[in-house]
Parts: sequence; structure tokens; C-alpha cells
Amino acid sequence: MGERPIDSSAQPQRQATNGKREPALEGDLQTLLGRALDQLAATTRCTHAAIWSAGPEGEPRVLAARIEGASLALPLPASFTAALALGRAFDLGAPDPSGQLAALLEQGFSAVAPILGHETNGPAAGVVLLGGPDEPPNRVRPRTLAALTATAERLRAPLQTAAAAQRLSSLDQEIQQLNRLAALGGLVAEVVHEIRNPLVSIKTFLQLLPERESDPEFTENFLGIAREELQRIERLLTVVLQHGRTPRKEERGDVPEALETVLALVRFRAEDREISLVAELPEVLPAIRLGGDELRQILLNLALNAIEASPARGIVRISGEICAAKIRIDIDDDGPGISDDVRPHLFTPFFSTKSERPGGLGLAITARIIEQAGGRIEAVNRPSGGARFRVSLPLV
Repeated sequence: MGERPIDSSAQPQRQATNGKREPALEGDLQTLLGRALDQLAATTRCTHAAIWSAGPEGEPRVLAARIEGASLALPLPASFTAALALGRAFDLGAPDPSGQLAALLEQGFSAVAPILGHETNGPAAGVVLLGGPDEPPNRVRPRTLAALTATAERLRAPLQTAAAAQRLSSLDQEIQQLNRLAALGGLVAEVVHEIRNPLVSIKTFLQLLPERESDPEFTENFLGIAREELQRIERLLTVVLQHGRTPRKEERGDVPEALETVLALVRFRAEDREISLVAELPEVLPAIRLGGDELRQILLNLALNAIEASPARGIVRISGEICAAKIRIDIDDDGPGISDDVRPHLFTPFFSTKSERPGGLGLAITARIIEQAGGRIEAVNRPSGGARFRVSLPLV
């Protein structure tokens, strides 16, 4: 008997259980599946052959099919699960141990073999099915079952590899989702941290307002600074809604102006801790390649850090000078300095030596802003005692 012609519907194909075409398998695997079905058809004279496997959510799907004169049948979950559990090639005309295999007969198949997993008792990777007038149910020849078993065995390793790749892809997607959630958590923490600083300054002014309400200079400075800090919070939230950004090269920052604002913000906190603030800058400083908001954020974080590190009656000194094509700003404190075990973690997010409350983002945020602007930050211990944070930022 000559070979039967194979129509276009007999070519290996992959189809989802909802009838929509899924993305093609990797080329090598798709070719392997097609050749396996062609060889099975040539050996057994079957007119129907298919390979089914489980999708990412465990749903049955058609990996490849060779069907003559009939439309592609989609696997039913119950019959697919029953076929996976058979453990060997099975004539569908024999008594059905599960009661769920009758649907396979209705789809034109007469025999099925599970593609076993690597482990003896492990789950099957899929099933191979065949059928045709020369192999009716309950009269499938032993050599046909043997050929079906051999095909399933040959597909065992490649399908297990494909399943492993699928699990890795799914795991990668889960990891990416976790990374996005972690990034979102970090962003929220950064926003909270950056909003807290101006709110603390405004709160300090409000606490002092009742006793200094009659001081016009105080109220005028307070209103100006409060308005500016609230605007900065508003701009920060706008940036968050725009998914963040890196500093643009065309932005310009004025160091003396930013430092004056920051000193006004932290002066009352320093006075409350009996700490003196000293600023020493050249009379003329060129603009730097960093926006005013980012520059004030850097100086505010470092100034607050220095105030908290210094003991009562200590001095926080902020100085600056032009060095090559950059401005170098030093923030010195009179604190205990930086220990060797803390130094490697200074700019690590969520690392903090203040165990009594959450923190650990100020220096990390500061370092990130500086690095994005093409600058550098380093921390050293001063020979005379205390710590020095040195910031170098490029000129415009």
C-alpha cells in the first residue's frame, strides 16, 4: 500500500487550548517534533499523530500535530491528565482505567504513550498519540505500540529540557516582578525620606513661631523657606509621577545660593543641639552641572548627617574650592569619625548606624545623585578628629 498524501493541516503546529496560536517553539525543538511525527507516521502508517504537553499553568496544549483530512483537535484537560498517568503505551480500545480516555477516541486516536519524566516516579512531560484506519482501537498492533513507545522515549530528553527552560523563564518573570516590587519599595522609602527632611525643618519653624512671632526677620525668613520647601516637595512628587529621571546635563546649580538655603533650613536644629555652623566658600564660584533641587538635597543630607554626628558645642564646617574642572565641597563634623567596619557600607541603601529608628537612605541617595551628575563622593576621617565628606561636582 502506497503512502497517503499529507495535506497542509498535517504539518507540525503549536496551538493553545483557547484556539489562539502561541508563539513558535524554538526552531530546533519544533523541527525535532515534526521529524518525530513524520517518522512515526512512516513506521506505523498512521494518519493522525500528535504531541501534547502541559503549558505554563499546567493547561494541555498541542506542541505538534500531523493530521490527514481532519481539523486539529484540542486536548481536553481530563483526558490529557489521564493519558499522562498511564505509565506505558496504551491501546485506547482496552478497558479505560480512568474513565477519561473516551474523548481521545472521538478525536480519531487509537493509542497513546506518555513521555515520561527523568525520575522514575516523576511527572510525565507530555503524551504522543496516533490513530488511523489501519490501527483501529482494540486492534493496535504490538509493533505500533513499540514504535509509539520508542518515539515517546526519544522525545523524553528534549521535552524535559524545554520544560526546564519554561520553568526558568517563568521563574525569571517572577524574579523580575519581585525586583520591580523591591524597586517600588525602595522608591517609596526614598520619597518618604526626602519629604521628611523639609517637613522636619518646617515643623521646627512652626514650633518656634509662637515665641518669635513678633520677630519680623524670623517670620519673613520662615515664610520664604517654608514656601520654597513645599515647592520642592511638589516637584519631587512630580518627578516620581514621571517615573524618575537622571540629572540632565543642561541643568545648572549655584553652590552659594543652595548652601545659603540649606544653612537656613538646618540652623535651628543646629542651635538646638548647641552646634555651630561655619561656611567658607570663595567669593565667586561658577555654576555646576547639577540642578538646584538636587544640589540642595545633597547639601541638606550631608549637613544633617554632620549635625547628628557632632557632639554638643561641636562645629560643622562646610567649605569649597575650585579644583581643575570641578568644585570640591567638604563637610566636616566633630563626631567620632567613621569606623573601619562601617566605612564599606556608608553608601549602601538601608544601612544605618542609628538602630533606634529606620533610616539608611540619606547617604545612598546623595551618592546616587552625585554619581549620576558625573561627580564623586568620599568619606574620610580627619587627622584632628571627626569625619569629612568630600563631594566633587563637574562645572557647567
